[in-house]
Amino acid sequence: MTAMKIGQQIAALRQGKAVTQQTLADFLGVSKASVSKWEKDQTFPDITLLPLLAAYFGVSIDTLLSYDAQLSAEQIRRIYSQLSKAFQTQPATQVLTSITDLTRRYYSCAPLLFEVGQLILNHFDLLPGKDASEKTQTYVTQARDLFQRCQQLSSDPTVLTKSRAAEAYCDLQLNQPDEVLALLGETATETYPTEALIAWAHQVKGETQAAITTTQAALYQYVTILLSQLTNYAQLIAGKPDQVAATEARGLALIDAFHIADLSPVLLVNFLISCASARAIGGATAEALADLQRYAALLETMTLPLGLHGDAYFDQIDDWLAQTDLGGQLPRNADQLLHELPNVPFTVPPLAALLAQPAQAPLAARFTQLKETFAHA
Repeated sequence: MTAMKIGQQIAALRQGKAVTQQTLADFLGVSKASVSKWEKDQTFPDITLLPLLAAYFGVSIDTLLSYDAQLSAEQIRRIYSQLSKAFQTQPATQVLTSITDLTRRYYSCAPLLFEVGQLILNHFDLLPGKDASEKTQTYVTQARDLFQRCQQLSSDPTVLTKSRAAEAYCDLQLNQPDEVLALLGETATETYPTEALIAWAHQVKGETQAAITTTQAALYQYVTILLSQLTNYAQLIAGKPDQVAATEARGLALIDAFHIADLSPVLLVNFLISCASARAIGGATAEALADLQRYAALLETMTLPLGLHGDAYFDQIDDWLAQTDLGGQLPRNADQLLHELPNVPFTVPPLAALLAQPAQAPLAARFTQLKETFAHA
């Protein structure tokens, strides 16, 4: 795979045209510092600037990009980040055009297609469409097609496994449960984790640091997966108050033990909303309100950036996170997410009903104030 050296290409084209960085920056409407960072490969030009850059230098976009049908992991992370941020600064139709053009250009690059599919799933509510139903049908189907294309292109076991799981998620969103069971099977399969073997192999070779990093990465993933499963389980047992209480107690213990509020606050957000909803459905109003109070308190302490990271316990995972698919960034743009979180309780019917009660006006006002605060953040 040949890495795309667009920075070097811009520098060469600019020098060949005998123009300064400032002249190019003025033409594009960006700062000289931005051009300098591009040429040093420290940052990447916004996708929307590529046609303008190509026209300025009188070359094709392929030439500008030193086009290769395959992209590196770092290039894919940058593209995902740019498109995710674009929803805040560009019309939805323009973002959709960028997604479509990118997909066509790199239709043989399975890792990119997978991330584009994920991008669509994580943002389809922001894309053009007359209502939620139409958007779901249109864009989830589009994402599923990309995941199926990944399976046709790749023989990498990791890509195949992730693509099949993502395809199944799309089937669920499209209300096609039989397709999910046909694709993944009808019962949970036994898990044979390999991380312990990898860590052991590093230890035998005397590579203790690699063994520690591998084990920490595994623990980090298992903790987040367990909390996600408890989040989903709370909804499944919403009509069983005692089981919901036990599930929440175990989840909160896990959260406290691994400092999830600092490590991954967005993961805690989902758990609290799920428990609050399950409590409300089961008639445990006081407990549901307590969860909403915890949720509000969590939002009040949230600050950007919201990306994934380690902490004092998981002190060896930042480099590992940097080489994951999204490089530690959240699936949805953090700024956008922060603005949306205060409104979540009003979108969950059992919780919206609670907040509509006159006695809960102060709590509802607390969330409204958070929306206003984040809107100006």
